[in-house]
Amino acid sequence: MERGPTLSRTVANRDQERLTLLVRAGDIFHQSLDVTATLNNVARLAVESFADLCIFDLIDERSDRLFVTAAAHRNPRMEEVLAGVGKILYVEEFRVHPVVRVTQTGEPFFLPHIDDRTIRQHAASRQHEQYMRRLGYRSKIVVPVVAQERIFGALTFVRTKDHNEFDERDLAFAIELGRRAGSAVANAKQYRREQYVAETLQRSLLPQRLPECEGIELSAHYRPGSTEADVGGDWYDAFENSNGDIVVSIGDVTGKGVDAARVMVLMRQAIRVAALDFADPRRIADVCNRLLLAEDEPRLVSTFIGVIDPDTRVLRYVSAGHAPPILRLPDKELLRLRAPSPPLGAFHDVEFELHEHECPNESMLVLYTDGVLEASRDIVAGERMLESVLSCDAVLHAANPAEFIERAIAGAAPRDDIAILVVNFAKNAMRWQFEAADARSAYAMREEFFRSLLRYCAADDEELATCGVIFSELIGNAVRHAPGPLSVSLEVRDDGLRLHVIDKGPGFTYDPKLPASLWAESGRGLYLVSKLAYDATVERIPGIGSHVIVTLPLRCDDFWKAPLSSFATLERDERQSRAPREADTPRTANARSRFATP
Repeated sequence: MERGPTLSRTVANRDQERLTLLVRAGDIFHQSLDVTATLNNVARLAVESFADLCIFDLIDERSDRLFVTAAAHRNPRMEEVLAGVGKILYVEEFRVHPVVRVTQTGEPFFLPHIDDRTIRQHAASRQHEQYMRRLGYRSKIVVPVVAQERIFGALTFVRTKDHNEFDERDLAFAIELGRRAGSAVANAKQYRREQYVAETLQRSLLPQRLPECEGIELSAHYRPGSTEADVGGDWYDAFENSNGDIVVSIGDVTGKGVDAARVMVLMRQAIRVAALDFADPRRIADVCNRLLLAEDEPRLVSTFIGVIDPDTRVLRYVSAGHAPPILRLPDKELLRLRAPSPPLGAFHDVEFELHEHECPNESMLVLYTDGVLEASRDIVAGERMLESVLSCDAVLHAANPAEFIERAIAGAAPRDDIAILVVNFAKNAMRWQFEAADARSAYAMREEFFRSLLRYCAADDEELATCGVIFSELIGNAVRHAPGPLSVSLEVRDDGLRLHVIDKGPGFTYDPKLPASLWAESGRGLYLVSKLAYDATVERIPGIGSHVIVTLPLRCDDFWKAPLSSFATLERDERQSRAPREADTPRTANARSRFATP
């Protein structure tokens, strides 16, 4: 074992070391509200000079059981041994584990000297005894992680046989560190509760459903910022007016808090009410502006208000100080709809500029608040990132393009609230989303997949079986390597049908080849897909995962209608696929293998 600086120092030096450690730990506690990351940093700090082993065990509020939240050892090679420590906490073969006892009583547990006899006297089980011997316990302190008269868990320090034993000053230090850790945990839990309430309120103030229109698909996504637990003023909205037009709006009220949320609701409802009488975005914006200026304490509001004619695909809009929406054209060109009118609430008697733009078929209009551009803390970099995401083909095939954009840009913790509204003029009814672990949904989606194939292509049993293998291999690969939601879609192109699968895994490099070992149980899936499909490519998407595009081996040149025999075959196999519930026969097994279920 590697030995760090010796712990046998003068009393004064050791007091100074403890004080320095307490100050540094305090800085870490105030840096983040991420409990796991914070406690891991403190544990690593503690093993630098105070102990050889440090473990934080916190109580799960739902199960009321202890779980190892953070652990560190002075020797990094020993940290993998710590992974199993949580399994022995509740093995009470001889007595209650000291960590459990501390969380039950709130009293510290202190063993200044540990030898073979002490281990036998205090081990909760044979596993616990073996664990202490393996790590070479010499001295141990367990203190409660406590704050506001509530115990959140326990903090354990251990010194091994290579170092000096703990003393009473060390115990006092450990108790104080446990108290400060408790305060950090309490603050983080309080913040999460407030954030949950704020997020729930914010979502309740946004539309629960979006209008449905032939040939046009709308999707939206809202995500609160991670830096504050307060309601914000970001919103999106879409509704149909009396003329059958689609009215869309997105905006941001300056500031945070309940008053910002009140103004946000006021603007949303004002736009809806004004749209009852006016189809001109300028008149709608004027109503909202006068309403804001009539407030006792007017706020500035940036907003984009657009009216879309579903028949002509013409968008008429006013942009009042808002981030310019982006129109992705069919050739992937990105067009920013700039219209520099002042924000609402800034001036009286404003003449808002009206603009018009045609949104061709297979284009996509993306509205967003400034939180999207500020996710990287650099607006210029944020604009480049947004353009990069909108340039990829996967955004057209995601089950929720608005959520796809947010996840790709903001990552795990956006600083500011984000609202995104997407109007897709390339509506695709053949799009599905389900959890990778949800076998029932995957099976139902498989049936829809085959029905869609037969709707557009003349396919015989052999071709359907080939497509079934491709489908199963792609879905199976995602289930194994990319747990989470999967987006699957079929795209009708001039050269045939394309299958798109988008996952949220770590991403992979497409290199279809057989495994080196003849007896390997995996590694053949992508190779099969490459040989069976007309074409297959993989697009890696930073922050999202992978987008697999496969051109299926079907004759779809003229979009032939499938013969009735093919539908009969499909119905027959569907009936047989349900047969195992009644009788598991060899014929049934063969039918299931033909259209393999993922």
